[in-house]
Amino acid sequence: MRNLRVFWPQNSRHNGTLIGWLHDNVVVIATVVESESNIDIHGLLEGHEKWLELKEGCRDTPVNLGRVHRSDEGFLSITFEDKALNGIKTHFVLYARPSLYYMQFYSLSPLQLDITIKADEATSNIASGGRLVQDILLEPGLRQEQCCDLRCITRQMNASAVVEAALNSSKQPPLPTSKPRAPSQAWKGTRQILRLALDSLFGICNLPLFIFDSTTRLKDVSATIQQFDVRLEQFSFFPSQVRLISTRSRKDIATYSAQYINFYNNVWLIFNDVVIGTAVGTALCENHQYLGQLLYTYTELWTVRYVIDALTWLDDWPVGLKLNTELSRALHLSFMAMTNIWGYALNAISGHLPLIIYLMGLSGSTGLTMILSLSSDLLSLLTIHIYLSYLVATTACHRILLTAGSLWNLFRGKRYNVLQNRLDSWDYSLDQLLLGTMLFTLVAFLSPTIVVYYGLFAAARLVTILMHALSETILAVMNHFPLFVLMLRIKDSRRLPGGIHFRPTKRADIQNALLTVKSVPIAFSRIFFQYLLLWGRLSSHYHPVRLIGHVATASFINPIPRYSIRYSMLPVGSTSPKEKLE
Repeated sequence: MRNLRVFWPQNSRHNGTLIGWLHDNVVVIATVVESESNIDIHGLLEGHEKWLELKEGCRDTPVNLGRVHRSDEGFLSITFEDKALNGIKTHFVLYARPSLYYMQFYSLSPLQLDITIKADEATSNIASGGRLVQDILLEPGLRQEQCCDLRCITRQMNASAVVEAALNSSKQPPLPTSKPRAPSQAWKGTRQILRLALDSLFGICNLPLFIFDSTTRLKDVSATIQQFDVRLEQFSFFPSQVRLISTRSRKDIATYSAQYINFYNNVWLIFNDVVIGTAVGTALCENHQYLGQLLYTYTELWTVRYVIDALTWLDDWPVGLKLNTELSRALHLSFMAMTNIWGYALNAISGHLPLIIYLMGLSGSTGLTMILSLSSDLLSLLTIHIYLSYLVATTACHRILLTAGSLWNLFRGKRYNVLQNRLDSWDYSLDQLLLGTMLFTLVAFLSPTIVVYYGLFAAARLVTILMHALSETILAVMNHFPLFVLMLRIKDSRRLPGGIHFRPTKRADIQNALLTVKSVPIAFSRIFFQYLLLWGRLSSHYHPVRLIGHVATASFINPIPRYSIRYSMLPVGSTSPKEKLE
């Protein structure tokens, strides 16, 4: 037996003419017009700008479906214009009209907040499952593709408030319209200046540093330059987004909503960053003398005195380990000289540390992230001697391990084939074996001395790396925290649809009420999608097993590249700052 499903707006409780869409076995009611006379639906809607944007998604214009009447007892009865529908058993599916003015809408697939990729057409995300849709919404005995398209029904429900506003003169605030205006000559000149300034600043941030390698840029070695580049990217992104948001296009409400949310999330983050940075910067400026002295005291204690004490301890047969006296003395004097030179340099600049703290406090007016970036760069400068000592110790230890590996192959009768990248069997002469034995003796007796000095600076390097990792994690949190999204999730979750589900319901005035359409908000994993990506990169780079492997093989340990923990905020199609200001 054929059943008719009627999507009925929850707040519609008066008599009048039914306006909506008719499918094979589904009726979507957009509004109830109280007028008794015929309504020029087509004429009223065609003159409504927002309906013209939604028309294509709804497939066709709503029509007069019949009349609704409520009895004295309050029960609802419908008389359809199509006489064939009047004898069919009717089941109601209630829904709340979403307000496109407030960017509320139903969606079968979760809202894609990531504007840096093209969102593919996702499969329907219906919490009730496909079986419920087959049993409740579709005609039994028919395949799903033969019945109405639930996506089309969803778009029609989204457009119902616009239809009601056009036909009933709704009390909702009118949807603002936008008319493109030709840019003035003043704006054209300003745009040229901004474009030139942005190009120059981006060029400085991406200046290649050939002293490292051809791919290293200035922003890769300085956290401050990297943060400055992030702010340049955000500000170059704003003009195009302001123009896009001001149009309030509803043709693709999901894309527009994602752009809107990302824009205001960036604005909120920048404002909060500046507010917090100003407060922290004020505290730094007011206490710069004390903080400068404190910085010198602890820097000199941890990076000079403790290092000198550790080097002295290692040169004196630590815990009974008998090291090579001559090699230990040479390494001790070398590292001690490097540490003492840095100690003299630190003492020379100690009087300027309060000024550095004061300048960092002044930078707080641009945000707390700038203070953190400057602190990260200052940490790199204050531990430069540890970095150089670690570089020397790592190089020596790595060479010792390579030599030991080559001698191991020698004694096994193997030789590394460079051309084939493999180990081949090889017959060594007696002289080669004797020379290998002598070299092995040297390596065996010298390696413990090199390893203990390497272990000291490897531990110091790990501590420095972890401090950089903490700073970079805080920077990533402050640059990408979904503050605006969380506010919407709490305030009005219908602006962040993650699908729909159907709840059983009852209403006294509708005897055959079956289900209520509810919008499912997107999961928190989709809100924090940036952090899931960034956390994956951080955890893989700083994984304990990976770090232990680098220490065991004397491989150089570097902090994670800063571009790896920087999530792009540019939308699809953005290529250069110059194009963003066009």
